[in-house]
Amino acid sequence: MTALTFPFLTVSSSRRSSEKPFDKAQDAPQPIYSENPDDPWNRIFYHLFTRRIEMRVSSEYPEGAPFKEFREGSARRVSTRTFERLEIGDRAIDPLYPNFFNDTGARRVLTQPGYSALVKALQDATNESVTRPPVARALMQSDLWSAYEHLYGEYTRPDQSELEQHRRTIVDLIGHLIKKIALTSEEIRSLPDNYSAAMRRQSLPNLFAKDSGWIEILWFPHRMHEEAANDRRVARVFLKPTHPTRDLQKFVNAQREENGDPVRDLDGVALIMQLLLIDTQGKLTPTTLTTDVQVRLFEKSAAGSFKTASVQMAEISRRLFISDPASGGLAPEAEDSPAYFPVAGNDYSFASPQVSVEGPPIQVHLRSRCAFCHGDDLTQVMTFNIALPPRFLTPPLRQLDPAANREADDVVSRKRGRPEFRALTAYFDKAWWRWPFGFFFL
Repeated sequence: MTALTFPFLTVSSSRRSSEKPFDKAQDAPQPIYSENPDDPWNRIFYHLFTRRIEMRVSSEYPEGAPFKEFREGSARRVSTRTFERLEIGDRAIDPLYPNFFNDTGARRVLTQPGYSALVKALQDATNESVTRPPVARALMQSDLWSAYEHLYGEYTRPDQSELEQHRRTIVDLIGHLIKKIALTSEEIRSLPDNYSAAMRRQSLPNLFAKDSGWIEILWFPHRMHEEAANDRRVARVFLKPTHPTRDLQKFVNAQREENGDPVRDLDGVALIMQLLLIDTQGKLTPTTLTTDVQVRLFEKSAAGSFKTASVQMAEISRRLFISDPASGGLAPEAEDSPAYFPVAGNDYSFASPQVSVEGPPIQVHLRSRCAFCHGDDLTQVMTFNIALPPRFLTPPLRQLDPAANREADDVVSRKRGRPEFRALTAYFDKAWWRWPFGFFFL
């Protein structure tokens, strides 16, 4: 069993569908960061991540009938009814959702009773004398950092004065706790390579071995997956050419100019997301902690023609990682695992058919979700599908040394200039004296 994620209609650690009534007893802090649900870190996680979700389901879930057209002319069908589901949140998502085009998620912790409960949990965590292991501190800092940035914007209307007061209080408490649990640079360098651990258990491809056939690439320095995470995480892209190639730029140009059959010369593509952390000196530091793995492998006939594409995915489970470090904490996802039709208010905010459709999120199979961006046969490779104006000067495609994590340099450089990060680093400067509602320089 893996973490509690995407249960259908009710909470289920086995991920099976169920027609059982919603279990309100489970809408409470879970043993994520420790086995004690009342642990302040578990309470913080609960208030930031756990949500009751109203959703529709696709016809891939027959128990959701009756169905209707998703939109006029669409072959996809969705349930006419809505269902309630409890999202625990122990996976590779950001807190305080839904937050796409609205502040619904933030208001949950800025209004009562969520506000007082989160404040108490943050205060208890700040005042505790417990020594937490480095992996737990790294994951919690990432969770808090994301919440801090979602709450960074001010509420300025006169009727929002209470919300603004609550926002400032919570942001300040989060900032202090981020500083308190920060890892030293030595601790960050000593964090485990959890992808390698998960690779051995789940038969994931060895992306980092020099003789594996996989190569890490960098073309444009800005990547949508990084922007979706507000540059708190690093997206690393890997290709596996069918045959070794000495000229990557020529290889890519050939795929683009032929308008299309990249899988003819590729055996697979992969993307992994890795955390940035803020060390005890307030310095941004890349890590070896992988939170999200997406792999597509292209199966071919003996003659080399494309047959089918398979998907391998895994997402971080804090509970799994902390309780079983040897697992790497990456929970595998099957192709028929429940997933949201993008965008559902808590996933990548690009390339989304649902962005123009009102209503609750729609649950589909994971493979169907992938197909929304990569085509029904999953053969579309974004690197080869970028539309560029004529005579557009493109940077050369480069093969990177995976051991150097070159992509992280660009992300760190961008993040340093963001105003929300500069505000957060004030908590690491000993020359600042803080009241709960602001900063005063001494």
